[in-house]
Amino acid sequence: MNNSSLAKQLGRWNPQLLREFRGRLKPRTVIVAIALSAIFQIFLMLITSPNTRPAPANGWLDVWKTVTWMLPYVVFSLGSYFIVSDLAEEQKRGTLNFIRLSPRPAWQILLGKLLGIPVLLYLSIAFAIPLHCFAGLRGGVSLPLILSVYLLLAIECALCFSGAMLCGLAGDEKQGGKRQTATAIGFAAIVFSFIAPLFMSANINLIWRPLLDRPEILGEKNPVISWFFLPINDTVLVSHSFALLTLGIVGFLMWRMMLRNFRKPRSTPISKRQSYAILACLEVFALGFLVQLGFANNENNATLAATIMYVLTFISTLVLIFGICPQRQALLDWARYRSGSWQSLIWSDKSPVVLAVVIHLIIANALLVPWLFTIGIGTKKVVATVLLVIGTVNMLLIYGTFIQQVFATKIRNPVIWAIGGLSLWAIVFPTMLGLLQLTPERFPPIAALWTLFGYSFWYFDTPPAAIPFAVAGIVLQWLILGFMLWKFQQTMDKLKAVNS
Repeated sequence: MNNSSLAKQLGRWNPQLLREFRGRLKPRTVIVAIALSAIFQIFLMLITSPNTRPAPANGWLDVWKTVTWMLPYVVFSLGSYFIVSDLAEEQKRGTLNFIRLSPRPAWQILLGKLLGIPVLLYLSIAFAIPLHCFAGLRGGVSLPLILSVYLLLAIECALCFSGAMLCGLAGDEKQGGKRQTATAIGFAAIVFSFIAPLFMSANINLIWRPLLDRPEILGEKNPVISWFFLPINDTVLVSHSFALLTLGIVGFLMWRMMLRNFRKPRSTPISKRQSYAILACLEVFALGFLVQLGFANNENNATLAATIMYVLTFISTLVLIFGICPQRQALLDWARYRSGSWQSLIWSDKSPVVLAVVIHLIIANALLVPWLFTIGIGTKKVVATVLLVIGTVNMLLIYGTFIQQVFATKIRNPVIWAIGGLSLWAIVFPTMLGLLQLTPERFPPIAALWTLFGYSFWYFDTPPAAIPFAVAGIVLQWLILGFMLWKFQQTMDKLKAVNS
């Protein structure tokens, strides 16, 4: 079968993938990709010199470990940069809108980009696979571990690149070249400094632990980790089944968000329905790892577990609020055509986000509050638990209302303004208090300010003398929340007046 017939078959299956291949697989670029891979392998062999060591197997093992550690950092960061940069360029040229008009299914177009944009990177990695596998086998690494490395690398690479596509699809077609480059570099930097280390840490501790028969392969075995009392890193079957199920759920949610952003480029990044489901999944997933810590018959461990859960809930809910918050034009459309029903406020992507924040808080606390009483924190530290729940709810309602108010205002870059305002309130002011050593332990009245700034998860360690001031801080939160809701209602009245 000649190249022409292969191209025709590929074009019939996925025209977008053929388009990406034709644009990137030029003789010169292919030679450069293979040459760079070959130079790296030669350089690595010269450094490790496995054939000149007293124990050659250790040299081969060093080669395998070096490549294994480098793969996620190189593949994830470079591939993400290529994808975000390519989509930003297509946004700028307007060709992405043209692609959206294609009669092909959206999933097929996105898959073509996912496989096609980093094709030269795939080619370089493929050229290094023989050395990597050979070095691992010669170094005493088991074949199942080698296969698991590539299986998880491929799956998590797809998830990472899906996140990059979401970032690229959410870009603004009016942004300039420097801003496009900055966005691509910024996302790649986040992947390099956070996602890649998380990949290796999670895989070594949770998934590959049963396959690490020698400490020199990837370190000593860590303790057994349980999820809802089920040991998940003790056997190969359970560890890999848990990982594949978790990654499958994450991949499904990400693909739903990608399809949504591709079909509706001017909508919110995620829908309210997706946001509710994501928060519920995150709560169950995180609680599974902490439930055993909470039941450890140790008050300090239970307090730590409760604090971690509420901090995670706070952060994840805040991120989701940014994802579902409609901007000014969407609110104008909703004010013009809204049905006025509660269903519209709960489910509509263009409706204000305030009621959706309440639903997020109900979802989170419906699981967390009973758990706090089950592990004993709610009964042993009743006042601290009540203040924790109320303080967290208040701050998320305040933040949600503030974000929606900023998004409804006629300003440029409302996301930047919202992040700046939240950072000033939640980071800068508390940092100044900390530097001045103004803490509830040293000065009980200052508990009112710490509560006002959203640090209610410190109540478990708050001295009794500071509790009345913490209550005063919650009253201040209610006053601020009432004022912000009143201001936002005025903003919505003005939007209605514009449409009348």
